[in-house]
Amino acid sequence: MANVYKMLEFASPWWLIIVPLPWLMWRYTPKSGRSTAPTLPSIRHAQADILLTLIDDTRPRPNTTPWLWIIGCVCLILALARPQWTTSAPDTYKGRDFLLALDVSGSMRAQDFDAQGHAVATAEGVTLSRLDMLKKVVNQFLSERHGDRIGLIVFADDAYTLSPLTSDMNVVRNLLNEVRQGMAGEKTALGTAMALAVKRMKNHDAQGRTSAVDSTTPRMEEADAKARILILLTDGSNTSGEIHPDAAAALAAEEGIRIYTVGIGSHQTVAFPRGPNEKPAYTDMPLDEDLLRRIANRTQGRYYAAANTEEVQRIINDIEKIEKIDITDSALLKHTEWYWLPLLVGLMLLLAAQGRAHNEVLP
Repeated sequence: MANVYKMLEFASPWWLIIVPLPWLMWRYTPKSGRSTAPTLPSIRHAQADILLTLIDDTRPRPNTTPWLWIIGCVCLILALARPQWTTSAPDTYKGRDFLLALDVSGSMRAQDFDAQGHAVATAEGVTLSRLDMLKKVVNQFLSERHGDRIGLIVFADDAYTLSPLTSDMNVVRNLLNEVRQGMAGEKTALGTAMALAVKRMKNHDAQGRTSAVDSTTPRMEEADAKARILILLTDGSNTSGEIHPDAAAALAAEEGIRIYTVGIGSHQTVAFPRGPNEKPAYTDMPLDEDLLRRIANRTQGRYYAAANTEEVQRIINDIEKIEKIDITDSALLKHTEWYWLPLLVGLMLLLAAQGRAHNEVLP
């Protein structure tokens, strides 16, 4: 039986800083009811005793602490802090781990695809850049993920983790939409991106082993290489970085990580945008297919040339044949909102305090 952890926490705990504020406001605000009238001369009256009794009955009472009002305000502050009852239970399901390394270098601005995602032999009719085609490939890939975990890495001059492995496809899609050319530089550090992917896979496996030690749930071995995949989407030219792609491929093979390389681009003359008011330059920017094939073969993966949407579907169909493993995800949390309880109590206490204050001033 899996360990189930329950705890009370606050979604916006910074509101708790002002919990003492209601008491401080009462304590240091000038109190009403203190007499500031000048002393009048003494007068004689035949019914002086009766008047003194009436004065005692209507004299302001000592100023007591308005606990109903203070506690009511504190409850409202607790409601703003959003108390939640959090339940954490490890869940095991069938799936695979995919890291997608996305090339965002300057060469990905080259335009050699039409609106339907087909590479064209001439510069006429091209509307999609290589990065646009890359996003099209990834979106099509994400649409068919069920039970898999996806992570994103972007690379150019250097490589950066955009998203760790997650089963939340909406998060991955939102991050993918934010990817832009040049966000990591202009050159292509292919080997650095592969080395970073290997490091992220190793760290994730280490965390999975640690959490499994603390759990009483039997866990399948997560180091199954069949389900640990790096998909490298690039135009295949390594122009930066201290790590050569061949060395990074050897490291991936040693760790049992398979690399599927996807070449984005064509061998034709392509349009390369130069500026908003300039006509594009036409140049040759061919794929380095030999390098991409070498990387895939070194890690028992495969190379694909994403020249059209049909080829992309073939890539997805091949990946679907990869065997799934049992994945234990201990990060699944269920949050139950309880802000309504202190909100309701606070409003009731403030109404009671208002009613009490109203009754005290009645004759």
